[in-house]
Amino acid sequence: MFAAIVAAMATDAPIAAVVLAAGKGTRMGSSRAKVLHELLGRALIVYPLEVARRLGACRTVVVVGHQKDDVIDAVRSAFPDARDSIGFVEQAEQLGTGHAVLCALPGLVGFDGPVLILSGDVPLVSESSLRALIDGCRDSGSGLAAATFRPADPTGYGRMLRDADGKLVDIREQRDASADERAIGECNAGIYCVLAEHLRRDLPRIGRSNTQNEVYLTELVQLGVQRGSVAAVELPVREATGINTQAQLVALGEEMANSRG
Repeated sequence: MFAAIVAAMATDAPIAAVVLAAGKGTRMGSSRAKVLHELLGRALIVYPLEVARRLGACRTVVVVGHQKDDVIDAVRSAFPDARDSIGFVEQAEQLGTGHAVLCALPGLVGFDGPVLILSGDVPLVSESSLRALIDGCRDSGSGLAAATFRPADPTGYGRMLRDADGKLVDIREQRDASADERAIGECNAGIYCVLAEHLRRDLPRIGRSNTQNEVYLTELVQLGVQRGSVAAVELPVREATGINTQAQLVALGEEMANSRG
C-alpha cells in the first residue's frame, strides 16, 4: 500500500478534480443557480474548470443539483472537447460539502491519485496556488492538504485550529465554534487536495452530528491527522474569496476589467 501511495503522489502523476456546483446561491437574489451567473461574459463555473484543465486534470467531476441541466449545458458549451474528461454527478439532496464529494466518488472509480476539491463560485484561485496545494498533499504525512486564507472579516468562515506546534489539527465551522475559536483569523478556503483512496475510506465515516445536520468535508482533517501531518497552504484573500452576492459579482467584474486595461 505504501508503494502505491508514493506512486500516486509522484510529481508527474495525474490529478483529478471535483468541482462543487450544486447549490442555489440564495444570497444572489436570483432564481438562477449561482454558478451560472456571468463574470466578464463567462459563467462562474467555467473558471475553476479552466484552471483544473491547465493543471492537467485527467478527470473532472462536477457535482450538480439546482438547475442541473442548465449547469451541464453551460459546461458542455464552454468545453465542447471535454466530454471524455468532464463528467457530472447529481447531489439530489443538499446534505453538506462532504456529502457532495461523496456523491462524486462514482465518477472517480479507477482513479487513485490526488484529487483537487474546488468550489464552483470561487473564480480566481490560481494555477500556482493549486500546484502548491498538490505539493502540500504530496509532501504531507496524511495525503491531505487544505487551503487557508485570512480575510479582513472572518465572520461566517470555518476557523483553522492548530496545536501548540502550529500544526493543523481541525477545522471548526463558525456555527459550532467557541468564542475563542471565533477569534482566530485564519479561515478555511474550502479548497482541498486529497488522495482518492482517503476520500473513499474517510467520507463514509463522517457523521452529521453538528448544528446543520450535514456531512462536513472539514472533518477530513480530523481523520487525516490520524495518519500524519495535514498540510495547510495559505492563499491570497483575492483567490480564496467566493462570490455570494450580486454586488460582489459586479465589483469583481469591474476590478478584473480594469486590471486588463
